[in-house]
Amino acid sequence: MSAISDPAARADEDQRTDDVTCSVCPHPWSDHDALGRRFCTATRVSAWSRGCICSPPS
Repeated sequence: MSAISDPAARADEDQRTDDVTCSVCPHPWSDHDALGRRFCTATRVSAWSRGCICSPPS
């Protein structure tokens, strides 16, 4: 059985690592955890307008 590829994971690779700020929310891309990267990537790829799920700074 072949592995199912995750389109969001491929799209996540499209995020430029030299960009300081996420293209979806106002937070630095490097501050995103795995869930935040997946959420913002899906938001960008699907052209959705929705809130941010990033954790507030501690």
